Amino acid sequence: MSKAKPRCKIVSDGDDIFVVVDGVKIAKRGCGPQAKTWVSLEPGWRVLDSGKVGHRGYEIVVEYDSVRQQ
Repeated sequence: MSKAKPRCKIVSDGDDIFVVVDGVKIAKRGCGPQAKTWVSLEPGWRVLDSGKVGHRGYEIVVEYDSVRQQ
């Protein structure tokens, strides 16, 4: 992991919603029993809903090995 701030974005493939960091899908929005949560797809990554609305809309928190990235 480089020292530069990672580029995070939320994308949809039409069926699922993902958090992508530097081109890698790290989390997927859960469905069924995991609805309204982010399910990690890559080791070390965690995505949480921040519970607040920022100037661009709803915000998330992205962590890698317990260190906030975004």
